[in-house]
Amino acid sequence: MKRGVVIRATRSCALVGLVLCPMGARAGASSLSFPVVLPEGRGLPTRMGPGSSSLEGPWWYGWLEGQEPVLCPPSSCSPPPGVDAWRVYPQTNPGHWRAGVSLGTPGQPVSVSEVDWSDTLENTTWSTASRVRVETTLYTVLDEPLPAYEMLHLPEVVGEWGVRATNEEPSRPLLIESGEATVITPCARLTVQKLAASAEGTRPRDEAFRWNAVAGEWTGTAATLVNQSLWEQGAEGKGLSAGVDARGKALLRYDWEPGRAVLPPHVSAAGWYRLTLSLDGSVAGGKRCGSTVLNTSVTEAEVEAGAPYRAVIDAVWNLTYLDVYLRQEDGPPPS
Repeated sequence: MKRGVVIRATRSCALVGLVLCPMGARAGASSLSFPVVLPEGRGLPTRMGPGSSSLEGPWWYGWLEGQEPVLCPPSSCSPPPGVDAWRVYPQTNPGHWRAGVSLGTPGQPVSVSEVDWSDTLENTTWSTASRVRVETTLYTVLDEPLPAYEMLHLPEVVGEWGVRATNEEPSRPLLIESGEATVITPCARLTVQKLAASAEGTRPRDEAFRWNAVAGEWTGTAATLVNQSLWEQGAEGKGLSAGVDARGKALLRYDWEPGRAVLPPHVSAAGWYRLTLSLDGSVAGGKRCGSTVLNTSVTEAEVEAGAPYRAVIDAVWNLTYLDVYLRQEDGPPPS
């Protein structure tokens, strides 16, 4: 599901900036455009700073035709006379902007309103040779709007987004507001498990599995490939991480390469897997979130109705999971 900011700002606001390091070649390039809530007060490095700076580099013209934005480079078009034109600067350009950050209050849990597993997980049957980007975004509704910046997808540029900015020199990002924010918690734990030893296409029955809060995984599965929390992250920065994507949203991500997993001899790499996002510290006697007291809940969250794979919220254990099928490299999807 792709969500955007909803309320335009008419006043200035003080901002808390984020220093975030997304994965891959664009590390350090993405500015935070969508507000974020840190219920436990940490989970991402933060620092005080200005909301934005002047922008540089190539840009696109933008204006509205009805309700639809029109975007094009200055070399190929110019705005019609009389329209309210603006610029769109790609995330990769020099310059920065930072949306609002809200730090949680101990004893006042932040309730996640929606859990969004990425469309590429819910809508695609990957193979055992794939490198699968596991991304999960948690949303919450804010009592008071926070500063944000509107992002627009640049046509004909794969995966590139840009910020709406003033049509002047120097150009600056246009500040708006959002009634929603994403949520980052250091207590997040990702568990990836092979549900059954075989490559059979029929999904195993849920009754075969029970959540073990002490181990942070399901019992009854064939193998556990990943079991890692954000707070346990080492200095090398591998595994589950928090970062900002090309749209400027803070989310949780993990690069999953099932073909590199060491499985027991009797377990096929193809078949059904369960990806679970749980929260350490959810139950007494279960896994703890280090010295941090959990202040995040997904028990009342909704999930998008994906197809062919649909996420589930388990309110009893304060977790969400998604079952997906991996085919052999040249094999068919499940029947």
